[in-house]
Amino acid sequence: MKIAAIQMNSSDQVNSNLIKAKSLLAVASDAGADACFLPENFAFMGHPKELLNSVMEDEESGIIQTEISNIAKELKIWIIAGSIPIRDSETGKAFSRSITFNDDGEIVGHYDKVHLFDVEVNGKKYHESEAFNAGVRPRSISTPWFKMGLSICYDLRFPELYRSEEFTDVELISVPSAFTKETGEAHWLTLLQSRAIENLAYVIAPNQWGKHYGSRETFGHSVIIDPWGKIIELIKDGEGFVLAEIDTEGLQSIRKKFPALGHRKIK
Repeated sequence: MKIAAIQMNSSDQVNSNLIKAKSLLAVASDAGADACFLPENFAFMGHPKELLNSVMEDEESGIIQTEISNIAKELKIWIIAGSIPIRDSETGKAFSRSITFNDDGEIVGHYDKVHLFDVEVNGKKYHESEAFNAGVRPRSISTPWFKMGLSICYDLRFPELYRSEEFTDVELISVPSAFTKETGEAHWLTLLQSRAIENLAYVIAPNQWGKHYGSRETFGHSVIIDPWGKIIELIKDGEGFVLAEIDTEGLQSIRKKFPALGHRKIK
């Protein structure tokens, strides 16, 4: 089977982002993708809290979720919708939720981002916790092809997430992101290859690219990496996608010959 990582330059306009996402998904589907992965914040890249409030959706309802469901059903592909702001009725904030739709347009699983990006980089301050609540647990999903572990962007810096019990036997790790240009240049590919190598798993990382609302700039370099840490396909700049075939039999062969996961002593 084939997977595609979609790279976008999303704005603060939901409708235009959804139109763009549909176009890219259609081209990837035509190229043979069975499952397509969208980046973090694919439908909305507007940071200020007051703007986010206007696009938050309730569980399993809203413009964004409805449109992605319809696209999945129309194209007959699975879509891993990088992140969608889902309202927490108790706090008024949102969860940054990665939602998986099957090829019938049904929601079959989700993950709420656990690690929120509250940092300062080169004088720029980011405070995701002002608008988002942190998720509380790792999540994985069984698909017709592989078991998939879910994560989002800043989670990438916390390897213990990927060694949690929920990630046992995961064959593909999803890392939809809006990695900044500064941190991306320094760490992006190194971190992704590390997660692939140490877990002997495929990694797919669709990223945002370019300049966005305000002064935000993201790194691009959306990539698919094999269980040995080799970059299979990568798109550096611009909007588009990368496509790769997933060989789960080959993955299991590697794990049998190099059973590092079974040699763990500290858990």
